[in-house]
Amino acid sequence: MYFNNITTLEEAKDLFKSLCKELHPDTSGYDSQADFVAMHSEFKTITNELKFKTNFEADKDFDADKFYNALKQFDVLRDIQISFVGCFIWLEDLKAGAMYQQKELIKAIKVEGYNTARWANKKKMWYFSSEGYSQKFKSNKTLDQIKQTYGSNEFKTKQTYSIA
Repeated sequence: MYFNNITTLEEAKDLFKSLCKELHPDTSGYDSQADFVAMHSEFKTITNELKFKTNFEADKDFDADKFYNALKQFDVLRDIQISFVGCFIWLEDLKAGAMYQQKELIKAIKVEGYNTARWANKKKMWYFSSEGYSQKFKSNKTLDQIKQTYGSNEFKTKQTYSIA
């Protein structure tokens, strides 16, 4: 139903990220619990099939529940855009000062397979890098340039609204 035309594990993960935001009961705008559960179940089934069809040894260890739990870690944040860029996760303000106000929450996020959050001073953003990643040199690329190089998926956390 949701993953009919998916042929790779990466496509499944990308679609899952999008569908989580679309179907999650907190963000969908309707009673989407049954749709979300059905989508999650289908995701687990398709990824179990696909992970053995790739030639990548790391894919064989893919666990849909762990992947979902990693995404859930960011549910505590508000007014922040989350960008999955290559093997990095970047956070940026949707509302000025949102990351600063939530820096303790950001620092407390633990994503399996990733280092703890680090601050990129030049970009003025938080990021999570793959476990074991060590920076070899400093890049002067903007986040947009990095996104163009590695591809990205963006997701917005819940937003707070003020009545003026």
